[in-house]
Amino acid sequence: MTKPMIGIAPGTVVVDSQMFPGRKRDYVNREFLQSITDNGGIPLVLPVTMDEAAIARYVQLIDGLLLCGGHDVAPFTYGEEAQPKLGGIDPERDAYEIALIKATHAAHKPVLGICRGVQILNACYGGTIYQDVSYMPAGQGTLKHMQGQLAAYGMHNVTVTSGSTLAGYLGQTHLAVNSFHHQTLHKVAPGFKPVATASDQVIEAIESTTDGLQLGVQWHPEMMQQSDPVEAQLFGGFVAACAH
Repeated sequence: MTKPMIGIAPGTVVVDSQMFPGRKRDYVNREFLQSITDNGGIPLVLPVTMDEAAIARYVQLIDGLLLCGGHDVAPFTYGEEAQPKLGGIDPERDAYEIALIKATHAAHKPVLGICRGVQILNACYGGTIYQDVSYMPAGQGTLKHMQGQLAAYGMHNVTVTSGSTLAGYLGQTHLAVNSFHHQTLHKVAPGFKPVATASDQVIEAIESTTDGLQLGVQWHPEMMQQSDPVEAQLFGGFVAACAH
């Protein structure tokens, strides 16, 4: 069987060095690439562009789309203004990924968003984001969501909705996950539903209500999958869906 081609929307960084000051790079952390290859897919990095023809060609080439972590989503993307705890943003990347998400969905190909990826997926379809976990209502967002160490170690538990696409991929409905985010989902976009939550009410995953082809998780399974079979099954399920 031919291995499915998984397009990866890269992160961006501005190089701060004497030799290359101010130059922008598109990059993908190797864990994302490894997670696809380890679980039966072929990764293909899709450089940032606003060329509609290029985006259309990207979608022709791929069988599914993976959205990586990185910058905060720019608040204007979901109709808000910047609040004091907003981090670094890249509006060009936001616009590119939204165009890529919509084109991939129009082609009926699966999308998996990770960390920032679930946030841009939610914003793409009209959802909103807490610009910092501390902006959640009192009593919510009380767990440590930026663990800052032991990337492959689960720091808090999540409960997954039984019967969801995510539960089908994972093979279970309770697991411990790592956590590297300071923003989190607020209003879930129309056409999506929460399918995993932490005990402090932080939404840990959403998926589309119609076909389950669009899914996002707030944690970083790519950092865990080599030592955790459950996280590997998440990528395995996604790659298998892309092969159909």
